[in-house]
Amino acid sequence: MSEAIPSTHPALRHCVALLRLHLAAPSLAAAKQIHARALRAGVPTSHPLLAKHLLFHLAALRALPLRYAVAVLSRLLTRGPLDPFPLNTVLRIAAGSPRPRVALELHRRRLAPPDTHTYPPLLQACARLLALRDGECLHAEAAKNGFATLVFVQNSLVHLYGACGLFESAHKVFDEMPVRGRNLVSWNSMLNSFAANGRPNEVLTVFREMLGVNFAPDGFTIVSVLTACAEIGALALGRRVHVYVEKVGLVDNSHVSNALIDLYAKCGSVNDARRIFEEMGLGRTVVSWTSLIVGLAANGFGKEALELFSLMEREKLVPTEITMVGVLYACSHCGLVDDGFRYFDRMKEDYGISPRIEHLGCMVDLLGRAGRVEEAYDYIITMPLEPNAVVWRTLLGSCAMHKKLGLGKVAWERLVELDPGHSGDYVLLSNLYAAVGMWADVHVLRKTMVKDRVRKNPGHSLVELRNSVYEFVMGDRSHPESEQIYEMLADIAERLRREGYIPRTSNVLADIEEEEKETALNYHSERLAIAFALLKSLPGIPIRIIKNLRMCGDCHVAIKLISKVYGREIIVRDRISAAGARVAPQEKAESATPIPTLSPPEGNMTFVDGVTWCVARPGVSQEDLQNALDWACGQGGADCTPLQPGGRCYQPDTLLSHASYAFNIFYQQNGNSDIACNFGGAGTIIKRNPSFGSCKFLASETSAASALNRRSMWMIFAAASMLFLHLRVFQSV
Repeated sequence: MSEAIPSTHPALRHCVALLRLHLAAPSLAAAKQIHARALRAGVPTSHPLLAKHLLFHLAALRALPLRYAVAVLSRLLTRGPLDPFPLNTVLRIAAGSPRPRVALELHRRRLAPPDTHTYPPLLQACARLLALRDGECLHAEAAKNGFATLVFVQNSLVHLYGACGLFESAHKVFDEMPVRGRNLVSWNSMLNSFAANGRPNEVLTVFREMLGVNFAPDGFTIVSVLTACAEIGALALGRRVHVYVEKVGLVDNSHVSNALIDLYAKCGSVNDARRIFEEMGLGRTVVSWTSLIVGLAANGFGKEALELFSLMEREKLVPTEITMVGVLYACSHCGLVDDGFRYFDRMKEDYGISPRIEHLGCMVDLLGRAGRVEEAYDYIITMPLEPNAVVWRTLLGSCAMHKKLGLGKVAWERLVELDPGHSGDYVLLSNLYAAVGMWADVHVLRKTMVKDRVRKNPGHSLVELRNSVYEFVMGDRSHPESEQIYEMLADIAERLRREGYIPRTSNVLADIEEEEKETALNYHSERLAIAFALLKSLPGIPIRIIKNLRMCGDCHVAIKLISKVYGREIIVRDRISAAGARVAPQEKAESATPIPTLSPPEGNMTFVDGVTWCVARPGVSQEDLQNALDWACGQGGADCTPLQPGGRCYQPDTLLSHASYAFNIFYQQNGNSDIACNFGGAGTIIKRNPSFGSCKFLASETSAASALNRRSMWMIFAAASMLFLHLRVFQSV
C-alpha cells in the first residue's frame, strides 16, 4: 500500500527523478514506461508523490491524455480526502483537451477544496465551451472564496468574457485590476478581447496604455494590434508596427507574419502580402497559405488565389475548412461555377472535410453571382444541412441583383422566421421592390421599419492621410474644408462627364427625380473621402478607402473612371471585400458589378445614430424650400402650429428658419433616417442643436449613440517610435 512506502523509497525517488528529467521533452510513451517501472517496483499509482509528478508530466504533453489523467486521479480518490494539486492538474488537462466539459463535471463533485489554482482552468473550459452562465457562476464562487482578486483568475475572467462577446464585462474586470498588478497576460487578454469582438479603436487605446506603463509587447500583443490596424485600414500605422516587429526580432514569429499578411491584404497592398509570405520560407504554415489565398480572392485576384492553392497542394499541405472557403470564394469572384463545384467535391473526397454551412453558403453565392438564382434556390432546398439565415440572405441578395421577385419573397419569408428584425433583410427586400419599380411597396416596407424600430448601421468611409484617419458620411459637411471638398466633387463630376460617364441612377432606391438621384450618388461617403484624399495627398500616392457597407454599382464604375482621369491608384474595401480601382485596371467584366456574398449589401439608406436634427440646407432655392415646407406641414403630417404668427418659432420670419423646424418635426417622427431628411435635397442632418430662444427643436437619441461617441475618441499611434497618432473623426453636422 502507498502508506507503507515512504517518500524516500529508492524506487519512488528514481521514478520521480525520471519524470522530472523527461519534462524537457515530455512524451506519453515515456510517462507510461516510468509508470510501469514504478508499479513493478511496488509503488502504487495511488501514492501521492508519484501521482503528482505523473499528472504534472501528462499536463506538459501537446496531446493531453484526459482518460489516463482521470484514471490516475480515480486511484488517488481511494486514499480518502484529495489534495487540491492533483485535482487542479487534471482540471488543467481537461480544459485543454477536446472534452473541456469534463473539468466542470469534476468541479461539481467537490473532490477537493478550491485553492488559488482551481479557477483558471475552469474558466478556460467555460471560454472554450462559450458557457457564459457557468463562467458567471464560477466568477461569483471565486469572489465568495476570496480568489477573484488574484491576477491569474482575473486574466481568465477577461479571456472568458471576451470569448463570449461581453467585451464590456472583460474591460470592467481589467479596470478593477491594479495597474501595477497587471502582467503581460492581462494586457494581451484585454487586447484580444477587443480585437476578437471587432473593437479596433479600443485595441489601440489599451495598447497606448500598455506602452505608457513600460510593458514590452510580445507576439500576441502585436497580432492584436495588427488586427486592429487591418480593421480600420490604418496601413501607415501597420507599417510602423512592422518596422518595430523587425527591430525587436519578432519577424520569425509565424503568428505575427500571418497577421502581417492579413493586414496588407485587407488594406489592398497585395504585393506586400506576397512579400511577407515569400520571406517566411520554411516557416510558412497552413494559416499562412490560407491568409494569402483569402487575401488574393478578396482583392479580385481569383485566378492567382487558385494557382496558389494548387502550389499549396504540390507542397503536400492539407487545407483546412477555412482554406476551402477562400478557394470557393475565389471561384465565386471569377465566375468559375464548374470549378467551384469541382473543388467542393474534392474537399470531401480528397481531404475528408465535411461541408459546413459556410461552404454550402459559398456554393449558393457562386450560383447567385452567375445569375443562376433558380439553381441556387434548388441547391438550398436539397442541401444536407438546415440552411440558416445567412444562406437565405445570400439568396435574397441575388434576387435583388437579378430582379427575381418571386424567389425573393420566398427568401424573405424564411428570414422572417429565422432572424426577424434584421435591418439588412429589410433593405434587401426594399432594393428588390425598387429594382422592379414597386415604389409603393418600398414606401410601405420602410414605414414598417420605422414602426418596428428596425435601425440600419450608418454608412461611413474612412481614409488615412498623414498619420490620421478621417471619417465621412453621406452628404457630410462637417469637415472644416467641406467647401473645398465639394468643389473637388463638382470638378470630379464634370471631368467624368467629359469622359462619357452616365450615372447609374438605378442604384438610388428612392422614388425621386432623376437629377436628385444623380446628386445623391455624387455625395456618397466614399466619393467624399476620395475628393478629400485628392485634395490633400501628393500626386502618385495610392488612395485607400474603407467603407463599412457594400459599395453601390455606380460608385464602383465611377471610382474606376476617377482612377483613370486623375492617374491615381484607388483601393476601396467595403464590408464584403477589397476592390481595387486602378489606372488601366486588368479586371474581368463580372467584377464591374458587385454581387452579394454571404453578407449581402445593405445599400445606402442610412439610419443615423446619435442625437441629430434635420434642418433646411443653406443655398437651396426659395421655391424648393417653399415646396418642401408645404409638403412637410401638409402631406408629411408635421405639426407646424409654432410657425404661425405669434407662435414660439415664428421669429425669425424666414423661409429657411420655418423650413428647418418643419423638416426636423418630420425627421424625428419618422425614425431619424437619412431618407426622412431628404426633402428633394433641401434637408441636411446636423449634430448641433438648432434650438434658439423659446423655439425648441425636437430631438431623440438612438441606441448606438454611445458607440459613435466612443468612435470619436479613437487614437492610434506608431509602435516603432512609441508615439501616438490621433484618429480625427469628422462626422456629419
